[in-house]
Amino acid sequence: MKIRLLLIALIILVNACTETVETKNKQKETTTTTEEFTANQKTSKHINIPGTRLFIVPPKGFKVSTATTGLEKDDMVIQIFDLIGGNFYTNTNTFSKEALEKGGVKVYQYRELKVNGFSAKYAMIEGEGNLKGINLVFGDTTFSTMVMAMFPASNNEIEAELKKSLETIYYDKSHEVNSLATARFTLDENVSKFKFAKSGANIMMYTIDGIDKPSYENESIVMVSTLPIDGNMTLRSTAESLINGLKEKGLVVSEIKNKAAKTVDGVSMYQIDVHGSLKGEKIIMHMLVAVDYEKVVILQGLIKSDFKEHLKEVKKLASTLKLITNN
Repeated sequence: MKIRLLLIALIILVNACTETVETKNKQKETTTTTEEFTANQKTSKHINIPGTRLFIVPPKGFKVSTATTGLEKDDMVIQIFDLIGGNFYTNTNTFSKEALEKGGVKVYQYRELKVNGFSAKYAMIEGEGNLKGINLVFGDTTFSTMVMAMFPASNNEIEAELKKSLETIYYDKSHEVNSLATARFTLDENVSKFKFAKSGANIMMYTIDGIDKPSYENESIVMVSTLPIDGNMTLRSTAESLINGLKEKGLVVSEIKNKAAKTVDGVSMYQIDVHGSLKGEKIIMHMLVAVDYEKVVILQGLIKSDFKEHLKEVKKLASTLKLITNN
């Protein structure tokens, strides 16, 4: 399982989680498609992916992941990002065959279609290390869900199983989601002004006093996400990949401070402070990356005001990070 494409997805979703409602509402539905990928009804074979409103008939041998939001089998993971309150049309306006290829990704297939009645985009892409990837994103103006799966390029059987499973997707907008159901970590909110506000797309969001808003474009926020482990990525390279990806989204780095590696209760961690600007506005980002044998947890504090005080509060919260293991 390669983490790089999942990091790309995380960068896109971090940007989507902090965009303004006004921006989201500017673009309405413009995509028209005729191909119907699936128009399913929920059956007894469907299971709900905890923390999401997505139901699916799993591929043969896959079970609910213990490391992240999705399904797993051996070293294969189907990662699901369900951004409730997001906007499919604005979140995917740069998701196209041309954009993927411009980014250096080989695209085997690309389609715009319907998933369970919702507008969707589908891409079969080349991964690293003789892997292929399926990237499916669908939604409307009220949500945006991304499904990513990587598998051995030579394994035609698993490719067929994955495609067959994706065709069973059922999305229930009325399903009640337990926001912390998929948390693979704990944070002690009592030590900081930042409290849990909500979750979206496998990202837990913490704000000052836990205030839940449609968007946080001009406010400080802490986001915590979980990805499956990849032995080819170090803690430092994971942090650097995220920073480089955010540069493509408008981050301008002026100074790097406080880089440090440490071990806390047997968990390896790497932290870094990034000073600069994002879309022309001053920002400080405190990032903490932690890893155990099965997952990577990434905490990003985006400081946009009261810089000294909010950075201190973010670091207080980050200092309490503990990973939950399944042993």
